[in-house]
Amino acid sequence: MMGGTSAVNSVSLRFLTLDEIQEFAWLVRNYKGDTDLIQGRRTVDAKSILGIYSLNIQKQMELLVHNGDFEQLRIQIGKFIR
Repeated sequence: MMGGTSAVNSVSLRFLTLDEIQEFAWLVRNYKGDTDLIQGRRTVDAKSILGIYSLNIQKQMELLVHNGDFEQLRIQIGKFIR
């Protein structure tokens, strides 16, 4: 493998209201790393509010963080980690 390994961090999320989705999208949009939301077979860019709305917001989803300061983001989005 060239260039070493790349660690992907993840957390499970759930949103209770549309306002929470908007707040989450705003926080993630300001994050400098790459992020995806996964639900079943669907994967969307976590910085895309339209992408998030295309998922079933009443069900659990997983946030994958590919790079950047994962711990700082985890603190900022802590209320959505359920």
